[in-house]
Amino acid sequence: MRRGTGSIYRRAQSIRFLVGRDRRAVLSFLRTTYPGGVSLRERLALLRRFITTTNHVRTYHTQAELLRVADRILRLAGRPDLTVVEAGSGKGGSTAKLSLVTRVAGGRLLVFDSFRGIPPNDEVHRNLWGRPVVFRAGAFRGRLPAVRRTVARFGAPEVCDFRKGLFADTLPALDTPIDVGLLDVDLLSSTRTCLIHLVPRLRPGGALFTQDGHLEAVIALLRDARFWRDEVGVEPPRIRGLGRRKLLEISPV
Repeated sequence: MRRGTGSIYRRAQSIRFLVGRDRRAVLSFLRTTYPGGVSLRERLALLRRFITTTNHVRTYHTQAELLRVADRILRLAGRPDLTVVEAGSGKGGSTAKLSLVTRVAGGRLLVFDSFRGIPPNDEVHRNLWGRPVVFRAGAFRGRLPAVRRTVARFGAPEVCDFRKGLFADTLPALDTPIDVGLLDVDLLSSTRTCLIHLVPRLRPGGALFTQDGHLEAVIALLRDARFWRDEVGVEPPRIRGLGRRKLLEISPV
């Protein structure tokens, strides 16, 4: 049986995860009351679009993880100049989902990526389960035209602003406050760059999420008070799930 994107197997797996692994997050998302009149009907529509996207695009997250990020965005619905940032878009599945939520919340989505995959590096990682992890150059590549097509088909391209290039080149040019960010950048060097440039720009009530919380080197960086004070210029923030989860939520104190 074929198991790739668009297959019957993948659709069946989506349903299995929806009623199993992701059930608690789904129910919480549907039961929560959000500002700005975000209706239950709109949230059901978002959930349906999330599932459709997962069925057709290779993604690197669970529905529960993206719903946590969506929850934070929708809690800020209607905020003037609401700005969401994604660093690391992969094949565009997460970008499509974030764009849909951002549109409902009345904001814009800034998408930072080289669109050439992981850059050359010599990093060797170990994850929470003790297994070595190496990110080869070019891995997780999603070319910008292909990502745009994915967002056009499954998301809300009208709210997206794509910033192509290495994080070290594009993020210093960011000159606006942000409200929610999602990092999926894999490398320690990329995580460091993103945190240095994004955390100081978070507005009150905002949060930064990272999907690299399963990597021991990233955990060590996030636990380093000197990194936060000397390089980021803030007091060490609250970090939900540190040392226990892949998806972490970083909230400035």
